[in-house]
Amino acid sequence: MRKLTKKQRQRIIPVRYLYFQIEQKLLRMRWLLPIPTILFISYIVIGGVLVRARNYGLSSNSWDALFSVFGNGNLIFFVLNPLYLYLVSDMFLESGIGQLALLRVGSRRRWWLSKVLILGLAVFCYTGLNVGIVAMTATFVLPWDNSWSQAVLQYPQEFNLNPEALTISSTSAIRWLLLLLSLGWFSMGLLVMCFTLLSNHYLVGFTAGVIANFSGLVALRANLPLPYAYLSIHQHLLFNLHSFGDVITPYPSLPTSIYYWVLWCSILLIVGFKFAHKQDFIHREQ
Repeated sequence: MRKLTKKQRQRIIPVRYLYFQIEQKLLRMRWLLPIPTILFISYIVIGGVLVRARNYGLSSNSWDALFSVFGNGNLIFFVLNPLYLYLVSDMFLESGIGQLALLRVGSRRRWWLSKVLILGLAVFCYTGLNVGIVAMTATFVLPWDNSWSQAVLQYPQEFNLNPEALTISSTSAIRWLLLLLSLGWFSMGLLVMCFTLLSNHYLVGFTAGVIANFSGLVALRANLPLPYAYLSIHQHLLFNLHSFGDVITPYPSLPTSIYYWVLWCSILLIVGFKFAHKQDFIHREQ
């Protein structure tokens, strides 16, 4: 058998460490919590979609359920955001066995990269799990269609949609919505990571994420005037608070919100790496 060089061993160890992180941080019972939560939300929201469609005498489809759930600011800020913050809050501190595995990595930079990758995977799993459950639940009672439903075209705000959003297709709209949510959740996860590393306690990171979440909720409820609202996360997390096409509105465009989250990520990645570089990973008594 050919003996591996030092560089080849260094490349293999971070991959194994990433698998170890997946087993330790993602394959846990707490990651089953989104299933009953989103099933209950789907049951309530889809029932509301059916009632509205019947009352209006208009057809509805599965897209209506997706936008009714993931375009609802109350559900996002009261349920989905806090649940996500809870799930990722302790991903960034190492247990005793994690510290021993960390010694094999031999690089703070590779450790930081593995944490960023595991956070990205957590966001992907959380988004996919929630969207998948809502979509599958909706298919039992609502048809799929390539266009907006009659109910949405007549009463878009009843389904958490800005009327100007109907200028783009439903498939494009759901892609933008999920991109905004994914970038927002990834940024909030980085914020939790930075405060966790700074304090060496996951409760501090979780609290920082909760404060950021409910500051966005307060700004949403208070109807913060523009341009101050552009600084709040709610303006860039909720799909219906954007401008679309050539329609002139005070809301930011979708690319503007993408730049907003990219700036968040860039700053937090740099700050988090600085904290990780100074982190004392091995306990003093060890």
